[in-house]
Amino acid sequence: MKKISSQISYATIALFLVGIVALLFVVDNLLRKNLQHELIENLKVHCLLIDELLPVQPDSLEREIPMYSRMAGVRITVMDIQGRVWADFDGTRFTRTIENHIMRPEIQMALSDVAGFGYAIRHSGTVDQDLVYTVYKSPKQRFVRVAQNQSFIDGITSQVRFTFYLASVLVVGLMLFLTVRIAKRITRPLTEIIQASSEIKSGNYDKEIIVREDNELGELGRTLNAMSAKLKDDIKQLNKVQEIRKDFVANASHELRTPISSVRGYIETLLDGAYHDEEVSKKFLERAHSNILRLENIVNDMLDLSRLESRDQSLSLRYFNVEQSLRNIVADFEEVARRKNLDLACTVNLPSDFKFIADPYQFDKAVLNLVENAVKYTEKGRVDVRAKFENKKLVVEVEDTGNGIKQEDTERIFERFYRVDRGRSREQGGSGLGLAIVKHVMEIHKGTVRLESEVGKGSRFILTFPV
Repeated sequence: MKKISSQISYATIALFLVGIVALLFVVDNLLRKNLQHELIENLKVHCLLIDELLPVQPDSLEREIPMYSRMAGVRITVMDIQGRVWADFDGTRFTRTIENHIMRPEIQMALSDVAGFGYAIRHSGTVDQDLVYTVYKSPKQRFVRVAQNQSFIDGITSQVRFTFYLASVLVVGLMLFLTVRIAKRITRPLTEIIQASSEIKSGNYDKEIIVREDNELGELGRTLNAMSAKLKDDIKQLNKVQEIRKDFVANASHELRTPISSVRGYIETLLDGAYHDEEVSKKFLERAHSNILRLENIVNDMLDLSRLESRDQSLSLRYFNVEQSLRNIVADFEEVARRKNLDLACTVNLPSDFKFIADPYQFDKAVLNLVENAVKYTEKGRVDVRAKFENKKLVVEVEDTGNGIKQEDTERIFERFYRVDRGRSREQGGSGLGLAIVKHVMEIHKGTVRLESEVGKGSRFILTFPV
């Protein structure tokens, strides 16, 4: 696997080298052109001076031209206005027998130039060198041309190029050192993120990425930390749900098995001949019927709770008369309360213009479960159902004078199939799901349910609905 730090280093150095080569090419061309321009300007001065110093007569040039050529270090050529060469000295030999120069580019430029100057950079066949030619069209009806090779230009450009190369090597070395360090510094957080991600992948959800910088990598680290924390919570929640599901299946199986076993026992007894005894038959059928009703209640409560938990059952929200609903529920239990010598009362203290919107069916189910439990498990005293409007909320209370609930039980009282007294609950036909249903009804209404209880004095369930 290629490391990002190496890729960054190689890419940076490659870009730098490309830039250095391009810069060197530009600098080399500009330097050469500037030096050639300076040389041409110097040669123009030489042309003017030599034109002033040389005699007009062509026959006198053989003695003067070599002297000035050696002094200036240039090649000197003098021609008439038609381009015929009068004299030429290249530093070693003097000659007059050179072909006509009228078509040479520097001569043609001088003829068209207002100041009378022309120049050209080309190869000389006479001396076999690349020369810089500069010519001056003199008022003395002649051309004075001087030429000089580019050796000093090549020398200067070579020296500059060598210096440039040396500096580039040093800079590349320094850049390589710095780039590697900077690249490692940049990619260190990414390496740590990769290592942490591998640990998280292996199941170590407690691993946390240390965020050192406030940049994109820091944001990535914080995001992965948040994702890991959420994943950890989700897994905990999933495990919790799995445990609840196992408990639910176990409890449901147990709760269903009890009435089914009872019904089966009664039927088997009747089949063995007990049906001949009318009194025994009636007794056993009544007990079987009671267990079937209990079984029906358990199944219905399980279905209701399942729909509430999965939110499959949508709320049918509408305005309804809270006082009327509460009084109807209390009326349903008046006969049971009378048989147990319990005082059952309903007190409603709501404003005359009070309006409440909720699902009437779910509202009644929650209150009915609480009233049913209160009447069922209270042996003496009273059961009070109260409603009031407090702090912009509807508060419904169901209070009894039963045995009360221990503190350790109040923490689990709203769990499915949880019973404070398992034997007593089954005897009285409870499904163990009533309070779990109350809890979920309040949750889907964005409300709360709270229990206040004291052993030996009774319990009070408080439902709070937002209005």
